[in-house]
Amino acid sequence: MERRARKTLGNLGERLAAGKLTEMGYRIISTNWRCEIGELDIVAWHGDCLTFVEVRTRRGGRAGTPEESITPVKRQRLQNLVEAYLISHTELQDGKGQPPPCRVDLAAVEFEPGGKLVRLDLIENIIN
Repeated sequence: MERRARKTLGNLGERLAAGKLTEMGYRIISTNWRCEIGELDIVAWHGDCLTFVEVRTRRGGRAGTPEESITPVKRQRLQNLVEAYLISHTELQDGKGQPPPCRVDLAAVEFEPGGKLVRLDLIENIIN
Protein backbone atom coordinates (compact mmCIF):
# COMPACT_ATOMS: atom_id res chain seq x y z
CA MET A 1 0.00 0.00 0.00
CA GLU A 2 1.45 3.35 -0.94
CA ARG A 3 2.34 5.84 1.78
CA ARG A 4 -0.54 8.26 1.10
CA ALA A 5 -3.10 5.45 1.18
CA ARG A 6 -1.64 4.14 4.46
CA LYS A 7 -1.85 7.61 5.99
CA THR A 8 -5.46 8.03 4.82
CA LEU A 9 -6.36 4.62 6.28
CA GLY A 10 -4.60 5.46 9.55
CA ASN A 11 -6.39 8.80 9.82
CA LEU A 12 -9.74 7.09 9.26
CA GLY A 13 -8.93 4.54 11.96
CA GLU A 14 -8.00 7.31 14.40
CA ARG A 15 -11.24 9.22 13.72
CA LEU A 16 -13.35 6.09 14.21
CA ALA A 17 -11.45 5.20 17.39
CA ALA A 18 -11.90 8.73 18.78
CA GLY A 19 -15.64 8.51 18.12
CA LYS A 20 -15.93 5.14 19.87
CA LEU A 21 -13.86 6.34 22.83
CA THR A 22 -16.11 9.39 23.21
CA GLU A 23 -19.19 7.14 23.10
CA MET A 24 -17.59 5.02 25.84
CA GLY A 25 -17.14 8.02 28.11
CA TYR A 26 -13.51 8.88 27.41
CA ARG A 27 -12.76 12.62 27.39
CA ILE A 28 -10.21 13.24 24.66
CA ILE A 29 -7.70 15.96 25.52
CA SER A 30 -5.17 15.54 22.70
CA THR A 31 -4.72 13.80 19.37
CA ASN A 32 -1.51 13.26 17.46
CA TRP A 33 0.69 14.66 20.25
CA ARG A 34 4.24 14.77 18.93
CA CYS A 35 7.69 15.08 20.41
CA GLU A 36 11.20 14.28 19.21
CA ILE A 37 10.81 10.53 19.82
CA GLY A 38 7.43 9.97 18.19
CA GLU A 39 3.70 10.48 18.42
CA LEU A 40 0.84 9.52 20.72
CA ASP A 41 -2.36 8.96 18.75
CA ILE A 42 -4.95 9.83 21.43
CA VAL A 43 -4.63 11.07 25.00
CA ALA A 44 -7.84 10.95 27.02
CA TRP A 45 -9.24 10.82 30.50
CA HIS A 46 -11.16 7.67 31.32
CA GLY A 47 -12.55 8.44 34.73
CA ASP A 48 -9.55 9.52 36.80
CA CYS A 49 -7.10 7.55 34.63
CA LEU A 50 -5.03 9.33 31.99
CA THR A 51 -5.18 6.98 29.02
CA PHE A 52 -2.86 6.88 26.03
CA VAL A 53 -4.54 5.12 23.12
CA GLU A 54 -2.46 3.63 20.33
CA VAL A 55 -4.59 3.19 17.21
CA ARG A 56 -3.54 0.40 14.86
CA THR A 57 -5.50 0.11 11.62
CA ARG A 58 -5.28 -2.74 9.12
CA ARG A 59 -6.99 -3.51 5.81
CA GLY A 60 -7.14 -7.18 4.85
CA GLY A 61 -5.04 -9.80 6.60
CA ARG A 62 -1.69 -9.50 4.82
CA ALA A 63 -0.05 -7.30 7.45
CA GLY A 64 -1.39 -9.31 10.39
CA THR A 65 -3.73 -8.08 13.07
CA PRO A 66 -3.48 -4.74 14.83
CA GLU A 67 -2.59 -6.60 18.03
CA GLU A 68 0.31 -8.38 16.33
CA SER A 69 1.78 -5.03 15.31
CA ILE A 70 2.47 -4.11 18.95
CA THR A 71 5.97 -5.56 19.20
CA PRO A 72 8.22 -5.32 22.27
CA VAL A 73 10.04 -2.44 20.55
CA LYS A 74 6.71 -0.62 19.96
CA ARG A 75 5.71 -1.21 23.61
CA GLN A 76 8.96 0.35 24.79
CA ARG A 77 8.51 3.32 22.45
CA LEU A 78 4.97 3.85 23.81
CA GLN A 79 6.30 3.73 27.38
CA ASN A 80 8.95 6.31 26.47
CA LEU A 81 6.32 8.52 24.82
CA VAL A 82 4.09 8.35 27.91
CA GLU A 83 7.03 9.40 30.08
CA ALA A 84 7.83 12.28 27.71
CA TYR A 85 4.20 13.41 27.78
CA LEU A 86 4.06 13.36 31.58
CA ILE A 87 7.36 15.26 31.85
CA SER A 88 6.08 17.93 29.47
CA HIS A 89 2.71 18.23 31.25
CA THR A 90 3.64 18.84 34.88
CA GLU A 91 0.25 20.50 35.42
CA LEU A 92 -1.19 16.97 35.56
CA GLN A 93 0.75 16.15 38.72
CA ASP A 94 -0.92 16.08 42.09
CA GLY A 95 0.18 18.27 44.99
CA LYS A 96 3.02 15.84 45.75
CA GLY A 97 4.48 15.92 42.24
CA GLN A 98 3.03 12.54 41.27
CA PRO A 99 1.41 11.92 37.88
CA PRO A 100 -2.18 10.69 37.71
CA PRO A 101 -2.93 6.99 37.28
CA CYS A 102 -2.08 6.11 33.67
CA ARG A 103 -2.44 3.26 31.23
CA VAL A 104 -1.90 2.53 27.54
CA ASP A 105 -4.81 1.09 25.54
CA LEU A 106 -4.96 -0.24 22.00
CA ALA A 107 -7.71 0.61 19.53
CA ALA A 108 -7.63 -2.23 16.99
CA VAL A 109 -9.34 -1.23 13.74
CA GLU A 110 -9.74 -3.65 10.85
CA PHE A 111 -11.27 -3.20 7.41
CA GLU A 112 -12.02 -5.70 4.65
CA PRO A 113 -9.92 -5.19 1.50
CA GLY A 114 -12.98 -3.50 -0.05
CA GLY A 115 -13.15 -0.94 2.75
CA LYS A 116 -15.95 -2.26 4.99
CA LEU A 117 -15.24 -1.93 8.71
CA VAL A 118 -14.81 -5.40 10.22
CA ARG A 119 -14.11 -4.45 13.82
CA LEU A 120 -13.07 -1.71 16.18
CA ASP A 121 -12.01 -3.17 19.51
CA LEU A 122 -10.53 -1.44 22.53
CA ILE A 123 -8.01 -3.41 24.53
CA GLU A 124 -7.16 -1.80 27.86
CA ASN A 125 -3.77 -1.69 29.54
CA ILE A 126 -1.50 -3.24 26.90
CA ILE A 127 1.64 -2.29 28.84
CA ASN A 128 1.99 -3.63 32.37
